[in-house]
Amino acid sequence: MAEELLVDRIGIYNNLNDPVPSWNRPGVIATVSASMLCISSICVFYRLYIRLYVIRAKGWDDLFVLFYLVTGLVGGVALCVAPQYGLGSHFVKLSYSDMQSYLKVFYVTNASYTLSATLIKISLLFQYLRVYHGGIMRTMCIVMLVVISLWGATYSFMAWVPCFPIRAYWNLEIEAKCYAFGSRSANDFFKTYVSHTAVNTILDMIVFALPVPLYFQRDAVRRTKLGLIGLIIMGATVNALTIWRLATIVEHRAATNPTFDPTWYGPISIILGALEVNIASICASVPIFWPPLKARLEEIFVTREVTITMNRRSNRFSADGHDTIELQRTVSEERGNRWNRCPSRTGSESSQSRLAELAPVEKRTQHYMDDFILNQVDPLRRKGAFVVESEIMSDGLRRQKSKRNSRNKGDR
Repeated sequence: MAEELLVDRIGIYNNLNDPVPSWNRPGVIATVSASMLCISSICVFYRLYIRLYVIRAKGWDDLFVLFYLVTGLVGGVALCVAPQYGLGSHFVKLSYSDMQSYLKVFYVTNASYTLSATLIKISLLFQYLRVYHGGIMRTMCIVMLVVISLWGATYSFMAWVPCFPIRAYWNLEIEAKCYAFGSRSANDFFKTYVSHTAVNTILDMIVFALPVPLYFQRDAVRRTKLGLIGLIIMGATVNALTIWRLATIVEHRAATNPTFDPTWYGPISIILGALEVNIASICASVPIFWPPLKARLEEIFVTREVTITMNRRSNRFSADGHDTIELQRTVSEERGNRWNRCPSRTGSESSQSRLAELAPVEKRTQHYMDDFILNQVDPLRRKGAFVVESEIMSDGLRRQKSKRNSRNKGDR
């Protein structure tokens, strides 16, 4: 039996009188794709601003989310203009030049989606590695990082280079070697799309399940748990979209059944893919929103003067003649501790807020670099960066106090 080609399935079933699905309307395609692209871009830009300019705690996860931003913008713009070249209409009604134009736009959209889905997963896994310092969870993150990198590199290459030469993908008159996403075989074409989407669904489930154990840690604060709940809910939404997309691809065998009509059967799968990566990028950006929002709502600004506190100091002498320093809490600090039970090595938020009022205006925009704030910024970060600094400062204060006591003994 001869292998069935895509061109052989064009027009074998008359679907020209089928009702127009809502997904096929140009206004719906442009509105959904543009709005989600804008929300995703704002979230990613804000994430990068916080990481690079506020807390200055950039990492590999930020690099890969930046790569995603580039590919996401390219694919999103291509999807927005795709209705102008036939997306949502019947393929047989397009002229040959319009078919070529659509295939060019779809080539960019599909290849960008394939790469974006890989990059956002890698970014999330690097973010998980900031908190899993050892044990089976860190090993799982590393294994998934390798698996997703290999999977993404393979399918991304097949999407960006579907034919040799590449222009044969949209110029059907050129004799070329095409495979996978560019295969002229209807069966191979369907297998490529369904295999990529099926594996993508499984990988999404695993990636968004990896942070679940953090919720059950005993030392997890309430704010961290709420952030993880939000992350898990959005992760479940992404998984639902990937499963839905897989169902649409199977239903019409990647737009080849009952007839080959990619511009008519393809919009729902394409839009679901765009929603999937956009929501996944929001998932990767949500944890860093908490401190700036909290600071603006409560008008709390903190600075870098880590050795300054707002406690009153009084000198007293012990029975053996040594002076002792007693730090008394302010009224505002006492009130703040009643409602804020989160530990901070520099005192309450009330004292920090008062400190900011005394600090120069130009320093009020600088974010306080300590573990307490960074834990609120990113609960999945690598901890301990400022613990050493804290210990060094404590040792320095102890040495200064010891020298002062020695001088006092010598004076007496």
